[in-house]
Amino acid sequence: MIGTTTRTALRAGIPLWLLVFIALIVLPVLSEPFRSANNANSLMASLAPLLLVSAGQAVVVLLGGIDLSVGGIVGLGTVLVATPAVPGWVAAVLALAVGVAAGLVNGLGVLAGVPALVMTLGMSGVLGGIGLLVLAEPGGQVSRGLLAVLTLQAYPVPLAFVVAVAALAVAWTAVSWTRWGRVVLATGHDPVAARRTGLPWRSATLRAYALSGLFSGMAGLAVVARTYSGDSLSGGSLILDSITVVLIAGIALTGGQGSVLTVLPAAAVLGLLQNLIVLSGLDSYYQYIVEAVVLVIAVALYEASGKRPAFLARGG
Repeated sequence: MIGTTTRTALRAGIPLWLLVFIALIVLPVLSEPFRSANNANSLMASLAPLLLVSAGQAVVVLLGGIDLSVGGIVGLGTVLVATPAVPGWVAAVLALAVGVAAGLVNGLGVLAGVPALVMTLGMSGVLGGIGLLVLAEPGGQVSRGLLAVLTLQAYPVPLAFVVAVAALAVAWTAVSWTRWGRVVLATGHDPVAARRTGLPWRSATLRAYALSGLFSGMAGLAVVARTYSGDSLSGGSLILDSITVVLIAGIALTGGQGSVLTVLPAAAVLGLLQNLIVLSGLDSYYQYIVEAVVLVIAVALYEASGKRPAFLARGG
């Protein structure tokens, strides 16, 4: 039986689903390139890393934090996979392990009292630097066997997109239906009360950041499936993109309110916008302007309401 919180979250996502539905009806009529199978494939391939990073980001924001290291994890993941010295499958596992490890270090730093904003930004710099040391220029060589798996598709649906949707569903289920998820929401809603009542908020924090790191590592593999190469800076845009998706999804930056499930239509809205910009021939940098404006307005609204994003507070 679906609980009240889940029903509320599902209702909150209805406008986004309607917007996506209308766009998928109108855009093919207005744009011939949009309705091509190649464009559908490209759209889903670009949504895969966005969905993965945004799902992890959503969990951390629900906890009351933020993860700015996602871009560094994605970039380093692509570099590891494109390093000829490391066997393909070993490199893929290493990319995922590095993501989890980075997430755990982020969580430990937050628990030690470092603001999430500072901790994860610092981690992003460290990972980006390591990536540049390993592969100074974009390129490298991805194992043919691994690349063959990463680029599998039931045309025009890429395997990476299917995995991303499945991962998002797992994250939503975990947050909505498990004790850990209830602790995440309780901690984000009122961290002081969560601590006073003896909830295992410390382990919940570590798991939330580790999950975000794992999903970012998976996103790195999804990026490689599109680019066939490694680039330490390839995940930079996903930092702003993931935060924008979280905002569009209606997840409160103050923590404890929202649903991971709504990330799916929110990411679709942003992905469709980016796709439309590309098809229209406009410079792709316009998407950064739009996303930055959304981010600034959202944070300004929180400040105006007398609230403050929880990730600006000290951890521990």
